[in-house]
Amino acid sequence: MKTTPISSLSISNAMQLTVSNAQTEISKLQKEAVTGTYADVGLELGTRTSTNLDYTRESSRLQSIVDSNALAEQRMDASQLALQNMSSSAQTLLNSVIALSGNTDASSLSVAATTAKSVLENFTSYSNTAVNGEYLFSGINTDAQTLDDTFIPDITADFNTAFSDYMSSNGIASPADMTASDMSTFLSDYQDSFNWSDWNNASVDADGAGTVMSSRISTSETVSTSTSANSDGFKSLVLAGVISSQLVDRGLSSSALAVVNDTTTSLAGAAISGVDTQRAKIGLSQERVEKANTYMSAQKTIIDTQLTNLIGVDTYEASTRLTTLLNQVETSYTITSKIQGLSLVNFL
Repeated sequence: MKTTPISSLSISNAMQLTVSNAQTEISKLQKEAVTGTYADVGLELGTRTSTNLDYTRESSRLQSIVDSNALAEQRMDASQLALQNMSSSAQTLLNSVIALSGNTDASSLSVAATTAKSVLENFTSYSNTAVNGEYLFSGINTDAQTLDDTFIPDITADFNTAFSDYMSSNGIASPADMTASDMSTFLSDYQDSFNWSDWNNASVDADGAGTVMSSRISTSETVSTSTSANSDGFKSLVLAGVISSQLVDRGLSSSALAVVNDTTTSLAGAAISGVDTQRAKIGLSQERVEKANTYMSAQKTIIDTQLTNLIGVDTYEASTRLTTLLNQVETSYTITSKIQGLSLVNFL
């Protein structure tokens, strides 16, 4: 009978190789148990790796659009709030003027003028609303403050200069001497010559209209996600505030004052209508964004499901195999330690 000697060294080396291979597999299984996907997608899929890349790229693209839509929604929500406040301010001015109803009491007129000034100040504040460092009503000039800090003193000075020039050129000694016809002519001329785009920093296109921010809300849709201070509603509110604040308590005759109040009433009504129209347009954009998000989320879910089916692993199975390998490695360490501790000296 012939025996083949087996050295403890060869057994130890075999154990070490087994442990090394197991550790590689353990690293792979640990990643798969945590991520739920293959540790090496390219190795597992081979020629189907391009499909994985296509799914991943499309899922990321849809998610990036949804994320950018969140910023657009934030901008539109803030715009809606500012516009709502503007509309309320215009209504406050309208109510104040209607409450006068031919009243020429100095105290009442002073209150009306103060109300108009307050409306103008509030309008300036709302117009300069900014979100994430972007001014909402400056169109595409998002880095430019919509109205300058000196807007109110500048525009009231311009109005009063025009008023003084009109009286001087028509031989009118004081505001009390203005007739209803004089006031009607002055206010009409002033409105005709008033270029609102010269007073705000919102961008304008070649035709002088306001250009607004647009956002791509899906793979095929682009909508306006802001409004411009150059809109008619803004202009009407400014004119109503300036005219009322500068004229109602200037000692006008009752007939001239009636013209002022009628003009302010008309402009305040136009302001409410114009601002609410802008609110409605933004509301439509908000609805389209919401529908686009719903569609893209559903589409992304389908793609992610396909991707999971392609590269997904059974995490329970991976965890079970990981536990088994860890036990095997622990056993190998124990055996290797005992083999390395063997010595002939112990048997002599």
